[in-house]
Amino acid sequence: MQNFIKLNMHKETKSYFLGFLFSLVLTIFPFILVIQKFFCSEINYIIFLCCAISQIVIHFVYFLHLDFSEKERWNLITLLFVIIIIFIIVFGSIWIMYNLNHHMM
Repeated sequence: MQNFIKLNMHKETKSYFLGFLFSLVLTIFPFILVIQKFFCSEINYIIFLCCAISQIVIHFVYFLHLDFSEKERWNLITLLFVIIIIFIIVFGSIWIMYNLNHHMM
């Protein structure tokens, strides 16, 4: 039993460390691109977006331990529900503000 706990603790620590390293690289890389101005701004926006999306996925996998297993299925369904609600709130607010701006001008 103690060996299992020790092995699980080592696996979890390794997962957190890998997630931290990936997050660190995906945070520093866009800053270097901005400071050095390697690409034009349109390409930088695409790279930033890719880094942000991959960092979100890394946080879900390495820190929240979400995967597609049967055990984690309800956590994924809950996460998708929260994302849909946030999408409705954000884009609904933008739509309302756009319509208010259109009708007030």
